[in-house]
Amino acid sequence: MVESWEIAGRTLEFIEETHTYIYDGVILPSITQILKTKFGKKYNGISKEILNKASQRGTEVHKAIEDYETKGSETEHKELRNYKFLKKQFKFECLQNEIPVVLFKDDKPIAAGRIDLVLKEGNNVGIGDIKRTSTFDKEYVAYQTNLYRLGYQQSYGTKISFLRGVHLRNDVRKYIELPINENMAMELINKYLEKENNNE
Repeated sequence: MVESWEIAGRTLEFIEETHTYIYDGVILPSITQILKTKFGKKYNGISKEILNKASQRGTEVHKAIEDYETKGSETEHKELRNYKFLKKQFKFECLQNEIPVVLFKDDKPIAAGRIDLVLKEGNNVGIGDIKRTSTFDKEYVAYQTNLYRLGYQQSYGTKISFLRGVHLRNDVRKYIELPINENMAMELINKYLEKENNNE
């Protein structure tokens, strides 16, 4: 399946089978690839079977939340119940799900990705990332959401005022505040581009 969107005056395509982003006819790495510059060995030593199972469960949770937010679908998913609890407790609303973004450096597209949640708290718009991992890696998600924040602002021209981690796993339900740090994100982008240039 191929999905496509107009972003910043050009077309972004996503080929689901191969998880490939194509922007204006050029294949772009995912934002996850940039994160690997710093966190590359994050899942080393964990068997492929366990990683696949975890990925599948994570996808189910994302889908349950997306269907609930976009179609009003209710499932008996414990994580969905906990997500609804967090919404009520922290008074946020979900404006958009699975939103594609393109990340630019000096007006040149360098990566693309999908944001789990675009949220609203009061009058402020922010980004939320859903995690179903056994432990919540705050540093990783802070880098991830800061890269998404840059990409979203560049793609849509909307200011992102806050970043949140949504940790849902069995009985765990946490809404975690994450720091906005544009310099941190830019440093990682520069490190990634430097590495790519050296590999050419």
